[in-house]
Amino acid sequence: MKRYKFSDLLLYEEKIKKFYQKYGLGFNLSNRIARYFKYLKEIEEGRKLDSQSFGKILQKDKAKYYYSQFYVLEICNIINSLENLPQDEKIIKEKLIDLAKGTYLLSEENPNNTKARDTAFELSLFSFLQARDLNVKVCAPNPDLELKSEKFTYSIECKRPQSAKTLEKNIKKAIKQLRKSTSINVIPTIALSLEQVILGNDLILDSRDERSASRFLSTTLELFLRTNLKMIQKVCGDQPCLVLYYLSCLAGFQTNIPMANATFITGNIYNFENGLSNSIDEDLNVMIPQSSL
Repeated sequence: MKRYKFSDLLLYEEKIKKFYQKYGLGFNLSNRIARYFKYLKEIEEGRKLDSQSFGKILQKDKAKYYYSQFYVLEICNIINSLENLPQDEKIIKEKLIDLAKGTYLLSEENPNNTKARDTAFELSLFSFLQARDLNVKVCAPNPDLELKSEKFTYSIECKRPQSAKTLEKNIKKAIKQLRKSTSINVIPTIALSLEQVILGNDLILDSRDERSASRFLSTTLELFLRTNLKMIQKVCGDQPCLVLYYLSCLAGFQTNIPMANATFITGNIYNFENGLSNSIDEDLNVMIPQSSL
């Protein structure tokens, strides 16, 4: 669980503008990212008021305030990772264009056009892996990401189901796409973003402290894994597949101002022969040890 300072987020606006310009892209005030920064700056001004007045401002537009923090923090992490591990210029340019589109609030998202936040998930997972100094690459169109270790290449299709009802549909689509990228030592992998499936449209977790927040998220993911095991086994059939479950949210500790970003990841290994399954499990535990989450 990573704590952050609200004021630090505002420092990234100019950095993000320059990053877009580096790829020959404009950064106008109407795009989704610029609007988040505009709102954060208004809130920063409000923090100069007395606590009662500031509290009224927060309550008036609490959802926008929270979402601004969540998505600005997300884009900050993405830009940091893309700077630390440069990627194919053409692919990243297209991803940056998609990233700036979309609606301000998640609840406003058009189910028929989810590209902005789908791209955000792909790049957030890239950021999560890059932050651990792993050899990860952004790809297009299939797979979305490629993760290499000393043993394997993980060909990763990222899916962001909008509800539990669309979970099976997303897994089926990912399996179909992964059939295009199979070869020796390539592990077909599905990464599922479970924010909306588990938390709905609320990306804020209110907890007593960091320990209780971590315990809740970890337990929730493990329960989800067990509950959906039969469904995923049915969908995968005989297809060998690694399924990763990803959950990220803001965590606030009995306060109006969330102060940490929590990201958890776990998974299941399906239909590989026992020796290979054990080898994949050992490889993943070396790359993403649970103690580092």
